[in-house]
Amino acid sequence: MKTIPLWQDDYPRPETLPVSLLPESVDVAIVGGGYTGLTAAYFLAKSGVETAVLEQDRIGSGASSRNAGIVTTGFRQSLANLFDLHGEALGRQLWQASLEAVDLVGEIVADEGIACDFARRGHLTLAVKPSHFKSMKALVAWSASELDFSLQLLSPEETATAVGSPTYHGGMVNEWSASLHPSKYLYGLAGAVARQGGLLCEKTAVTRLEKFAHGFLVHTSQGTVKAREVLLATNGYTGKLVRSVQRLVFPMNSVAIVTEPLTPAQQTYLNPDGRTAQDSRWLHHYFRLTPDGRFLFGSHRHWRLEQDLLDCAAALRQQMVKRFPLLADVPLAYAWGGNLGQTFDLVPHIGRLNGVHYALGYSGQGVALSAYLGREAGLLLSGQKRTSPFVAIQPVTHFYYRRYGRFAPLLSHYYRFLDWIS
Repeated sequence: MKTIPLWQDDYPRPETLPVSLLPESVDVAIVGGGYTGLTAAYFLAKSGVETAVLEQDRIGSGASSRNAGIVTTGFRQSLANLFDLHGEALGRQLWQASLEAVDLVGEIVADEGIACDFARRGHLTLAVKPSHFKSMKALVAWSASELDFSLQLLSPEETATAVGSPTYHGGMVNEWSASLHPSKYLYGLAGAVARQGGLLCEKTAVTRLEKFAHGFLVHTSQGTVKAREVLLATNGYTGKLVRSVQRLVFPMNSVAIVTEPLTPAQQTYLNPDGRTAQDSRWLHHYFRLTPDGRFLFGSHRHWRLEQDLLDCAAALRQQMVKRFPLLADVPLAYAWGGNLGQTFDLVPHIGRLNGVHYALGYSGQGVALSAYLGREAGLLLSGQKRTSPFVAIQPVTHFYYRRYGRFAPLLSHYYRFLDWIS
């Protein structure tokens, strides 16, 4: 079993990726070479704005090549709660943005000819308890009446057929959603940035930001660059560079395992419609078939960033086989982990602190939302937009959050309690 992401092994970083040396000056310096930073750079460069992406490692070495490739709508926070918290008008804007986010990924893929196995086959949410299925029925009715959006409810029997498992108490299908190959999309996007004139600077760790009246002097491991504006696009890998931004988001760990390739009959039994899926827990499991016919099974249930990967993989395999006995004798081929960026209010944010712009906090739904917020940040920085619904929501902070290592176990216990009482 390899302890690297399947996606990186299946489609390694292209040797022909057009990387650049650190320039002397740019209009916008983007810290972070994942989906958010690359999408922002793509739209900035298309607008003629001189842009450099500064990545401390290799392009996409973080979550952008470690996710499951699930491109779905909505947020970790429920839409009903968003309506209550922020009003119906802003709630509707956020919902529309989440729909457009999925479309945007498809548009970038089509416009730039990125061969990344993008397919819109829908997404399943699976009820792990009868009470969760009851809530799904209410959500389907609410979505139809309030959003004019159709979700398909599946009975327990239909769900067993849809995912090859009798352990769920029903399900719900969102046909708007899609899937893709994360690394192929990542490097296709990076290539598009370079074609538009954006600079990709790898192994360029930003160590300090020095603010001046009309911009920044950005100190990096490769030297310094002057920038009129700086965008922080580091999400789950946000460190101490801008302390006030670090307090807005905390890293949560996600671990995934992938089997050896399945037979066509096994694939059809486990996922006849090729949909991506997740269960209804707060600390949920997610799964899908990969483009080459393997079964990917992951979880956000592991909260220690320094955890032992092989122990996590063994625990995940037990959970997978419990739900999908067909996989009991199928060997694992890959296991890996990575950081996601979660916010306290479970929605992403765009903003500015200490003069530095930021876009982050997807809380596990970043493939689509990172594209949308990346574009929003690019359009805002280029002056093509004046505001965004993700600017309108003020981020939530808490005085007690200073260090992730002390905070994570408490949050883990809280979510487990929510799962227990639901």
